[in-house]
Amino acid sequence: MKLIAITLFAVAAMSVQHASAGDLIVEANRGNIFLRTSHGEAKQLTNSGRDSAPVLSPDAHWIVFIRALPGKEISTGIGDIPAAELWRISVSGKNLTRLVAPRAAENMQNVIANFDSVQFSTDGRYVFFVTPAYATSGAVHVVDTTNGKERFLMGGGGVEVIQSGEYRDCLLVGQHRHFIGGGSYDWLWLFRPDGKEIGPVGEDATKFKELFVSDTKKLQNKREPK
Repeated sequence: MKLIAITLFAVAAMSVQHASAGDLIVEANRGNIFLRTSHGEAKQLTNSGRDSAPVLSPDAHWIVFIRALPGKEISTGIGDIPAAELWRISVSGKNLTRLVAPRAAENMQNVIANFDSVQFSTDGRYVFFVTPAYATSGAVHVVDTTNGKERFLMGGGGVEVIQSGEYRDCLLVGQHRHFIGGGSYDWLWLFRPDGKEIGPVGEDATKFKELFVSDTKKLQNKREPK
């Protein structure tokens, strides 16, 4: 498996991105965030012209999104990256709050440049994301939406929050590691939400999800003949 690549978000004038929960759909169009119902009713929540990649919280009360900062760049291990911020707003259009600002630092663990793989924990309190950092890998961070505290968790080229099962809220992270005798490999590893390593998953997560993610097991059981 190839290392999960970091995507650098750019706000395209005509791009539309969707995320949904129940009857609500959030989307970015022309750099602004919109909320739509399944009946087609729409409400514009932001008007900066620089917003993208909205994600709806599991309880459908909050939206996090990325806001570009034109003209600002952050130095990382892969070069200078266009800077962005991570914001949150309620579905009512109130309580607009900046959760994470970009920052430069000599230590790549402390650098925040842009945002990828933005995801909520299942209770909606924490938001996990990947930001460009090292020459061979990004960095996984988490921010607590109740107090704005953000911190580095581990290096990683991508992150997935497990939504159900025995390892609910644990993190599936793509990492680039090196053999003791030379050479390197790209595997998926499982971590607890606080960043403590549980163990290697391997090159592919299919078997892991079949064994430990309840939704996957239910789907598999439905497909098996009686």
